[in-house]
Amino acid sequence: MSYHESRLSRRTLLGGSAGALLALGLDGCASGQQPNGNGSSGARYTPPIYVPFNDVKPDLPGTIDGVAPGFLGFPAPPIKRPGFPLPSTAPATALLQGTAPNVAPDANLAYRLARTQSGNSLDAVVVTATYYLDKFQVTMAGNDLPDFVQMALVPKYPQLLEKYFTDLSDVLGGDGVKEYPALANIPPATWKIPEVKGRLWGIAQPRPPAGSILSTRGDLLRARGIDPNPKINSGPELVALFAELTDRKRNQFAMGQDPTSWLLPLVLQMMGAPNGWHKVDGRFVNQLESAQMKDALNECAKIIAAGYLHPESFSPQTAEWLRAGTISLYHQSFTGWGLWARQEPKWNLGHVDLPKWGGGGRASIFKSVAGYPAFIAIKKQSSDQRLRELLRIADFLASPFGTQEFLDVNYGAPGVTYDMVKGNPEFRDGQSANILAGWSYCGGNAQAALYTPGQDDVTKAQHAYLTAKMPSGVDDASLGLYSETDVAKSASYAKRITDAQRSILTGAAPVSTWDDLVRSWKTAIGDKIADELGRAAG
Repeated sequence: MSYHESRLSRRTLLGGSAGALLALGLDGCASGQQPNGNGSSGARYTPPIYVPFNDVKPDLPGTIDGVAPGFLGFPAPPIKRPGFPLPSTAPATALLQGTAPNVAPDANLAYRLARTQSGNSLDAVVVTATYYLDKFQVTMAGNDLPDFVQMALVPKYPQLLEKYFTDLSDVLGGDGVKEYPALANIPPATWKIPEVKGRLWGIAQPRPPAGSILSTRGDLLRARGIDPNPKINSGPELVALFAELTDRKRNQFAMGQDPTSWLLPLVLQMMGAPNGWHKVDGRFVNQLESAQMKDALNECAKIIAAGYLHPESFSPQTAEWLRAGTISLYHQSFTGWGLWARQEPKWNLGHVDLPKWGGGGRASIFKSVAGYPAFIAIKKQSSDQRLRELLRIADFLASPFGTQEFLDVNYGAPGVTYDMVKGNPEFRDGQSANILAGWSYCGGNAQAALYTPGQDDVTKAQHAYLTAKMPSGVDDASLGLYSETDVAKSASYAKRITDAQRSILTGAAPVSTWDDLVRSWKTAIGDKIADELGRAAG
């Protein structure tokens, strides 16, 4: 990803302004000190203990360092969790990312089932990611917040959390999470996402922290006599593969994605660059400053000049070129591997195990955060009892893979939205859009397990990949740390960075101009961000 994306996408939808802060009542906001989730003591908390859900045994075991468990079929019969349906409780409201179902909730049998199981009406306003930040800011400026809010990263973020939301540190920290078995099943690394300044402010949807992967359309590679999982041993060999997959007369190209967001990070990873921020002699230093950045810009410019990328790669586009067979390689998040494999089994998806650019072994992956970056916070509640009711709902939403409640949340109503086909849940045509919209971001378990029905080879390949890559994966050293300068000012600087990269990649400017950009960035915000991260790290 680009600088802006790699640093800030851990919690999506960066935005806000001084005017928005005044509207939210945060100008000069002080921290509260009340107990029971109504304020923060400021002391660092004990993260929730990890208690894996052992009632369902995976075919391929997971590990605590990020290897997700793999399942070659859905357990039969599904495990029924004790305690469900939950007792009836007052309506819980929410503001969530997502797309509203085609069938309105009150007429939707999948919603009826989930409402019965949760004992709650689950009233949510669902907004697509494109418009979510605007809705979030309007909602926060009002006087009637919903119970569950999917967070957006804005200036004065810690003050926003302390003023309006429940500090869950002393509720879910340590053994406290055991009261909610599905939440206790969330891997430890995922709890870093809702941690801000050493306190716990919400619940995130877990995913393997495996970063990105260079996927191949295996069917297209086979047609050219190339293995769907080509063995590449160096950067020049990767460029040779690009050349082999490109036939401009037939409108076929190796790749077709914005090079600043996908090709450049891929080459940086191969060159052993830092993943965002790293520490050098005790000080935080950014990838932008690294020698690998200039080398990667130079090599990527050569690839683009050779014509191996679709000529419109810098323009906004979707995955249509991949669907059309115009491109054969697709750099995407690890979770996209399973999603594409389920949607397009005939593609025979493979991947390129990236080598070090200069040869001599495999490259270490850039690890991502262990879940969806925009976590779910709970507004301050009137009583401990009401908070427990909401956390039980969250525990239902986070029901582990292999349980009946997992099916209720992620597949909806049997015989209506899905059927069990050869032992596996399968959506009926057009029905995947009619399950609970947005609620799975509250700890939902669907992305935390490797599961591609009918394609055991995909599940096994994913598990093998994680097993090989996770132990040596490279973290961003700023993970879990907060910099107000970063949040308030990096978005405005991101376009300058991307424009400078694009100028170099297209040959409009020499690589030497990068030094001026870095000096300007460091003077304007970079050095201050590094200092703030250093203080936050302690």
